Amino acid sequence: MFKISEFAKISQVSVKTLRYYDQVHLLKPAHTDKFSGYRYYTADQMFQLNRILAYKELGFSLDQIRQMMSEQIPLEQIRGMFRIKQSEIQSILDKEQARLNLIKDRLYAIENEGKSLPSHDVILKKVEPQLVLSYRKRTPFNKIPELFQQLDDHLGRSGQSSLSRMVLWHGCEECDDNMDVEVARLISQDFQTVPPFTVKQLPEIPLMATLIHHCRTTCRCTASVELALWIERNGYRIKENEPRREICVRRESPDDPDSYVAELQIAVEKA
Repeated sequence: MFKISEFAKISQVSVKTLRYYDQVHLLKPAHTDKFSGYRYYTADQMFQLNRILAYKELGFSLDQIRQMMSEQIPLEQIRGMFRIKQSEIQSILDKEQARLNLIKDRLYAIENEGKSLPSHDVILKKVEPQLVLSYRKRTPFNKIPELFQQLDDHLGRSGQSSLSRMVLWHGCEECDDNMDVEVARLISQDFQTVPPFTVKQLPEIPLMATLIHHCRTTCRCTASVELALWIERNGYRIKENEPRREICVRRESPDDPDSYVAELQIAVEKA
């Protein structure tokens, strides 16, 4: 048998930890001297301690570990506890991944603020009616790729071919972080669909102020501000009740599927 100090040294845990595990009935010493109170442990108890430490590293609480160390607990219940812990950790990973994506998007926005074309590259043009398959929803910026994925999946099941991606930005005074967004695909012919997907024709716009810029579908960019300044300085005003359109011209990088060169379009009229 080993004294508590010897057992602690061999197992590489502190004496304080072993005393605490004794107090909470997690790992009782094999023998406690009734006169001196000294604790003694056997070599076999190192296997128990290693299991405790392994469960602790996985994030289980001491109460949960005590349950799993009990001989009476069924194996299926232990499996269930592991599944719950797996789900908890996956949830944490998903939240942190979403946070990491937001940081990535913000860095992209900061690094590309100056890449939009200057105001003299704004082009005024007429836009013909356009037939689109669309999906409209209130959602955060970083969920837009998911909306496109659902839209494309539906389009694929319908056996229809499509053209460019488009985002329609609708005004929404009370949306806060959940923007009123409509993702769309330009299509060549009408076909029957089901909600929440809609086939519709976007109206002809006699005068559209347009600007080519770099963007990501998962974050805000400065192109809208730049185009709005041009509109104001050149004697135009934004036409009411017409959503801002953004057509993805091409992917900017094959390594970043959410990065695009896009044409921003805002319907205008003479002020």
